[in-house]
Amino acid sequence: MDDSLSFGSFMGGAKKVAHRAMDDHARGDYDEFALHAGVAIERLAKATLVKRNPIYIVEMRGSAEMLFHMGGHRRADRVRTVGAGEAIARLRTLGVLTKDPQLDQLIDLRNGVAHTTGGEEAKFLLPTLILTVQSLIEDVDGSPRRFWGRWNSTVLMVVDEKRSQVHRDVQLRIRQARHRFEDKFVDMPNEAKERVLSTPPPDQGEFWVGDMTLVNGNDVVLVTAQVACPACTGPSMMTLVPGETTTTGTALMQDGFICHLCGLHLKGGEEMVACAELANLPRTVSIPPLAVAHKMRSDVRMGETRTG
Repeated sequence: MDDSLSFGSFMGGAKKVAHRAMDDHARGDYDEFALHAGVAIERLAKATLVKRNPIYIVEMRGSAEMLFHMGGHRRADRVRTVGAGEAIARLRTLGVLTKDPQLDQLIDLRNGVAHTTGGEEAKFLLPTLILTVQSLIEDVDGSPRRFWGRWNSTVLMVVDEKRSQVHRDVQLRIRQARHRFEDKFVDMPNEAKERVLSTPPPDQGEFWVGDMTLVNGNDVVLVTAQVACPACTGPSMMTLVPGETTTTGTALMQDGFICHLCGLHLKGGEEMVACAELANLPRTVSIPPLAVAHKMRSDVRMGETRTG
């Protein structure tokens, strides 16, 4: 049989393209994600069919040329195998896969059949890719850990239904940001990354606020503080907003986070709590409103606009 149609060839191709799909999703390139996710599923589906019987990937239209080709008796002039939709349909017939509208949508997006608006539909189909791969890998007694490699912990987290959707989304973005940052230093000297992490943000030409307190009269409006990024460990900014005010001070609640190195961005208290690394920091900080401005590097006050 043609080696390009072997189980190993299909499996190796599926793994390579599945990793590309994960990289696409991490970059926010959801159109490319749909393309590569669909190709990965098609190749893995064919690997699963070939594992059971090579003739299961034969396209049934036309002559029996491909049957003889797969049986090793003749060499076909043109190699034709089933497409993704038919491969999935056959696996459903065999009981390997079940009916899944989201999987059908992913294949339609990959084929350009479904209408898309900037890839937004594909953005939410990452769990579909992961769960489909899981079903197919299990059927061939494969190892999900070896298949996913560096993405293994990420895919396990994405489909962990014990966690809330916000928690899964935040943890996915943290891991994606970490891989994006690490990929920048592939084939570069080991010290290159450390040099970038140790360079102060202003020296890199990036907009940087640093530690700052914004007050309106005697009331704290906003506080920014430098913290270590949970994705790349680089210097990043966390914002805090006032919560409950007492006679001793104002309780500040974590409200946002941004890292200029890896691009991680969190917004709102719920997302901040879902980030385990940042959640371990004090979630409220009591600061006397009048004293805080003198202790911070910058003091920005709000007031009336005057001419002249």
